[in-house]
Amino acid sequence: MEEGAAMGAGSAVATLAAFAALACGALTGCGSAATATDASVGRPSAAQAPTARNVCAHTRDVDRLTIGRVNAFPQNPERFTFPAKITVTGAGRSQAVAQELCALPAMPSGTFSCPADEGIDYRLVFAAGGSKLAPVTVNATGCETVNGVGPVRWTALSPDFWSVLGTAAGIGPADQATFAGSL
Repeated sequence: MEEGAAMGAGSAVATLAAFAALACGALTGCGSAATATDASVGRPSAAQAPTARNVCAHTRDVDRLTIGRVNAFPQNPERFTFPAKITVTGAGRSQAVAQELCALPAMPSGTFSCPADEGIDYRLVFAAGGSKLAPVTVNATGCETVNGVGPVRWTALSPDFWSVLGTAAGIGPADQATFAGSL
């Protein structure tokens, strides 16, 4: 009987050790995620640093824009009044969006609350002289962050951005709610 009790205790210790190892791994992963999130909030990583192919370095050269909607949660019932992919061929309209993007304020550092992130993002791909520039991702929900234009920026306090994007896309008067979709 003692041997069985010892085996049970040994098995419990092994299980506890395995659980502790998994918990440590999970905490390490969370720590990494927190670091990545902190970097995207106000301290850009090397991947977010301005590059030669950054749209902000070429706003006057932009002659084309492709707007693509990405829905991270396609099971959600958002509806849109415009297609998921729009190509803007007018240089003036494309440049207006590029200039508006580059004028957005940097994402503030620190802790604050954001509305629920419904997973609706827009991938903007600008072209200048036939060459594609680095893609830009704009979150239409949540914190409304903008990645791909150097330091992370945000649209939450710049409603004109959505209006300019809507005009360029030819979808009429538009605002953030237009691009977030309706339920």
